[in-house]
Amino acid sequence: MLDRKLKSCIESAVNFQDVGHVPICDFLDNQKLFNYFFPERKISLNEKIEVYHKLGIDICWQFERRQKIRKNGFFENLCKHILRNPSYCVLTKEAVIEEFDDFEEQQKMFAPYTYLAMSADGCLGIVHRNLGFEAFNKKMYEDPIEIDKLIEIFAENLFQRADEFSRRKLGDLFFIKEDIAYEKGLIFSINFLKSHWLNRIKDAISPLKQAGIKVVLHSEGNIEPILDELIDIGIDGIHPLDRKAGMDAVLLKKTYAKSLLLLGSIEIEDADAGAIIEQTKNCLKNAAFGGGFFIGSCSGIISNLNLNKIFAFFNAIKDIQNTP
Repeated sequence: MLDRKLKSCIESAVNFQDVGHVPICDFLDNQKLFNYFFPERKISLNEKIEVYHKLGIDICWQFERRQKIRKNGFFENLCKHILRNPSYCVLTKEAVIEEFDDFEEQQKMFAPYTYLAMSADGCLGIVHRNLGFEAFNKKMYEDPIEIDKLIEIFAENLFQRADEFSRRKLGDLFFIKEDIAYEKGLIFSINFLKSHWLNRIKDAISPLKQAGIKVVLHSEGNIEPILDELIDIGIDGIHPLDRKAGMDAVLLKKTYAKSLLLLGSIEIEDADAGAIIEQTKNCLKNAAFGGGFFIGSCSGIISNLNLNKIFAFFNAIKDIQNTP
């Protein structure tokens, strides 16, 4: 069970209410950071969760499947296996239940001081990522019906996950991982997205919308040209606000103050410690008013980040939020 203050803080933020503490939403994948806190321990999920708590991270947005022991006794990392051998088929009910049993167990491990949100693949990014962008474009030209079938399969899988999350009542936030942009703009034309993607996402997230759960689209790059269409189909928030691509949280707040949750915004990878601190101050001062803002890194706390940058970011949040 989540800490009462944390639960209240998240609920207030997603409902655009002012909160004394702006929630921190991030994902840790940095071995140096884990070893810093636990230099003499083998790093398991338990140690990683302790680091989330030590850094004060309120929401972990990325869910990762764990190794499972199969009945035949062999270990199989399901997530990596699927990425190596993409299975273009609709998930079985048994597979969905197994995935969410693992998710629900991990949620309990992250509690009470961090909320583990569900993150699931969308229906477009996974197709062009697994085929390769050139092969995807060629296939789209030569056999668009086949591409549509693949998109439809993953839309159904997203629907099943959305339905299971809603049925189990596992929280307020559901992330869809769907890279549709790069630094200069959308990967696909708006017409293509309208014809092949938007309505499928709208249908897939319908169980979440009926349950009042907030749906956040995770896409790097500049997705600003399609924000209005995303809102129209029921997307409640965007992540990670890719600063290098021009996704400025402060400017977005002025336009979408009460219609779009904003999560992320801090560029750590290509910034020095001073710039990280200034970004953090600016966002907490100018993007957090009125709720609806969750501060976090644009890239996640990934393996190539040095510890000085990481601690500059989290210490800046603490210093600013603890200042009367």
